[in-house]
Amino acid sequence: MKTTIERIFETLSKEKVELKSEKIELSDVDDLKKLNTLYYKNTGTANSKIKGLLSEARSAETKIEEALKAANKMEALISKVQKIAKELGIDENRIEELKNAKGAAKEAKEYESVLRIIKQFIKTI
Repeated sequence: MKTTIERIFETLSKEKVELKSEKIELSDVDDLKKLNTLYYKNTGTANSKIKGLLSEARSAETKIEEALKAANKMEALISKVQKIAKELGIDENRIEELKNAKGAAKEAKEYESVLRIIKQFIKTI
């Protein structure tokens, strides 16, 4: 037969195990809380950055579209100015605005592909 002291120690040792178990469970809950906080903090920051990127992409899209409209209008004028320069016997290379317009028209072709990429980026997000 067990003495009272032995029963008390036996009971205490059982209680001690149960307390350890509760401590582990509380620790797990605390870890979950920390991980949740970290997750939501980082996804919140990422969402803000994505919204900023999307806003910038839309702004760039609008500006490129406006520039391409201007470049398309330049195409017709380039031909017209070249024809007039030829009729007047003026070297078209001496007409600065004509040289600039030719450069812009050539560059516009590159911006068309950039615009496609931006549109795809916006569509993807």
